[in-house]
Amino acid sequence: MKNWKNINTVFLLLAILGGYMLTSCNDDMAEENYYTFTGEMMSDYLQNHEEYSEFAAIVRRATNSERGVNIMDLLSVRGQYTCFAPTNDAVAAYLKSNGYSSVNDIPADICDTLARTHLINGKAYNVVDLTGYSSLPTVNMNDRYLTLKPDTMIDEASGDTLYITYRLNRSGEIIYQLANDSVENGIVQPVDAVLSVSNQTLPDLMVENPNISLFNQAMEATGIALIMRSKVKDGTWNPDKYQDRSIYTGAQWDYCHIPENKKYGFTAFACPDKVLRDKYQITDLETFYNYARGIYGGDEWATVEANPKKMTELNNPLRRLIAYNCLNRLGMYDMLTTICTIATDLVNPTEWYSTMDSLTTIKVERLTVKNFIGFGENDVKDDLYLNRGDGNRNDHTPGIHVDRNAEGDFEQTALNGVYYTTDGLADYGTETKDNIFNTRIRMDMYTFFPEVMSNSIRDGRTTNRMSDSNIPDPAVTSPNYWFPNGYLDNVKINEDGVFLFQSQHNTYWSYEGDEFNLFSEVNNYDITFNLPSVPTGTYQIRLGFANMPTRGICQFYLDGIPKNIPFDQRSDNFESRVGYFELNSGNTPSAYRNDAEAFEAAKKNMHNLGWYHGPKSVFVMNGEGHLDGTNNRGAYFSNIARTCRFVLCTEKLDENVQHTIRIKSVWAIGQTVVMFDYFELVPKSVYGVEGEGRAEDDL
Repeated sequence: MKNWKNINTVFLLLAILGGYMLTSCNDDMAEENYYTFTGEMMSDYLQNHEEYSEFAAIVRRATNSERGVNIMDLLSVRGQYTCFAPTNDAVAAYLKSNGYSSVNDIPADICDTLARTHLINGKAYNVVDLTGYSSLPTVNMNDRYLTLKPDTMIDEASGDTLYITYRLNRSGEIIYQLANDSVENGIVQPVDAVLSVSNQTLPDLMVENPNISLFNQAMEATGIALIMRSKVKDGTWNPDKYQDRSIYTGAQWDYCHIPENKKYGFTAFACPDKVLRDKYQITDLETFYNYARGIYGGDEWATVEANPKKMTELNNPLRRLIAYNCLNRLGMYDMLTTICTIATDLVNPTEWYSTMDSLTTIKVERLTVKNFIGFGENDVKDDLYLNRGDGNRNDHTPGIHVDRNAEGDFEQTALNGVYYTTDGLADYGTETKDNIFNTRIRMDMYTFFPEVMSNSIRDGRTTNRMSDSNIPDPAVTSPNYWFPNGYLDNVKINEDGVFLFQSQHNTYWSYEGDEFNLFSEVNNYDITFNLPSVPTGTYQIRLGFANMPTRGICQFYLDGIPKNIPFDQRSDNFESRVGYFELNSGNTPSAYRNDAEAFEAAKKNMHNLGWYHGPKSVFVMNGEGHLDGTNNRGAYFSNIARTCRFVLCTEKLDENVQHTIRIKSVWAIGQTVVMFDYFELVPKSVYGVEGEGRAEDDL
């Protein structure tokens, strides 16, 4: 689906239709969504309804620049679209504010941007589908996320809620009385204003918010703002050099796309001036610097003030503090964590991200477990926190609360990033390293590669909303992708290796529902990538994956040095090889159910062989969206032999060194696949407890 630019429109539309008929696990559509030509298409709707005639004129003038296709023609074919259609009054207001006398005065490229900003391709959103989201989980046709802010209408007499609608990008609100107008290929959601979209870089957008002026000033002084301005998109990336392809991943053929773009993204957790003043007595750049110096050390302020270039040095304390509160990836609020496969009544969904402060990691946690609410005075269920303590290990550090919306009515999403306001400053000081990182650090592979987030490769269509039963909605999933060598920074793949991302399904034996696979058509795969940094200490490095007959045997290297014996990802005789038994179900051997010492001894025997059960807090669902207690003899990974964790090695890690992981095939006959699901970095204080100490839990 790459070389479309030189094909005429008629054949192009046929190609689009044909492309939709490619089927795989991810690309199947419900029967009711198939185009039958029995009713009005979205293109017909816009052109047949006078109240949207001005927006229809904009769409007719728009051309999808990536493929050279007229947008209105796209809306006439089968698919699933959401159109946030501005009314004629909304377009008239836009024309007046921008000095245009008519739609014909709007340049064609701006019409293209306007049309694609208001259109979602791949998902038809009803208003009720938006509940619980801070942004739409699917990017629009302009490849940007639309933020959502609920607007609740209350009956003044009774106090009852009449209805809830949503404002998008702080500009246009869905007109509730006209909402959810269905057509054959989607849903039309009328809005009362043309949606705004910022083409500014993140620091330039943040400057418009006076409530975070000190944080902005520090970003400028330390050079973080300059870095963010300089990186928007890799212009050298050319997807036409590669082809989409079907790849056999052990259980099925998966259709894998090549990423269209290689965009850069950033996320800033900005502490407002009021919080800096009241909580930390920070009132200017000097007091900001001195606060950071108290955490990281460094020169006296007078020395730095005399030489402003020192502010941009990597070890400058203020630069470290500001950089630690920024990520080098696009982190939309609902996608910084996921609830896919996570038992949210047992654990808080948690991710660990590398920050813009070199060789540091920050913990991002979504608050869901009732027992853990109350560490802080103002805990908010389902909100995000930075560097919150591990309630399972009795560390009740409340962490830094991340607001869903920026303080004040300001747009948050920029051309290359997003920002949020917080109730404090996160730091990587001694207290953080000693307390927050004194836990089992479970890292989904999705978090290793910023490009996956910044290019909307895992777009969250499946899994980020909660139901009352703590089970994610079984919804349409997003596509698979494969990455040629060079697309992912700090990743080296051998010439014959194919590295692919298998998108989220809550029916997979995969932590968070997604996984990475590596295979080679010549039975020789080899990959090297960076390991996220953790505080200096001795750690078990574990790999979580699903063993299958089609897996291979691999050698693991740390910093280029082979560690341990080659590990076998095949499922042949696995249970007998490792002494596996089901951990918490009716199939647990009775000798273990009735004897706690025998139970622990059996677990320890597995551990001594380098194997751990799958997590007790992770589950798999069946195709109908129910906990799968049939095919897999229990819904939770702790009861599924395929989902065990393997100890790759036990080594001392140095926080000042960029450690690397290499995994190379030892036996890969028949195009076997090595699976990367998640890593665990487990400090000795957790895995090495014996006797009366608090043993590592099974969650």
